[in-house]
Amino acid sequence: MFLRHDASDCLNDEDLVQRLRGGHGSSLGVLWDRYAQLLFGVAMKYLKDIEASKDAVMELFAELPALLMKHEVKSFRPWIHTVMRNRCLMALRKTDPRASIDPAWLEQEAQDDEAALHEANLQALETAIAKLPEGQEVCIRLFYLERNSYQQVSERTGIPVEQVRSHLQNGRRNLRNLLDHHGERN
Repeated sequence: MFLRHDASDCLNDEDLVQRLRGGHGSSLGVLWDRYAQLLFGVAMKYLKDIEASKDAVMELFAELPALLMKHEVKSFRPWIHTVMRNRCLMALRKTDPRASIDPAWLEQEAQDDEAALHEANLQALETAIAKLPEGQEVCIRLFYLERNSYQQVSERTGIPVEQVRSHLQNGRRNLRNLLDHHGERN
């Protein structure tokens, strides 16, 4: 069999959503590859049951095309995360209708979810930085992460200041492209 690279693999999440709305079913598979594991983790956090969590993810993806036709989604990653969390909370209420969810607990969970998304974004950024050409990677790390000046980066690397500026400019552009193409930017 021949392996082929699907062009939708290179699209960001919002482009995939638009394609899915337009009837391109392959976009659903790409979104599954990107988010099934994350959503399973969200479901496990709330439902604490492997099979119920798997079912919740499968049900969400089965209904995703219809949901996307109903809702205007500007930023897919936080939206899908919130949808999964809300579905889990509804499932918990169905199993015990008398159970009430403490608003303070819910607020803490929302903050924890936001922190987890932030951590995932930082990990994606770290992965993207590691994919940059060596000069760009070093300059990005020294300038942005270690907060060195252009001159300090130049002194530490032996790269002329103008070349440091060039590496930073190209590195920022390449990071943006890497993150956009992998749907990691929000």
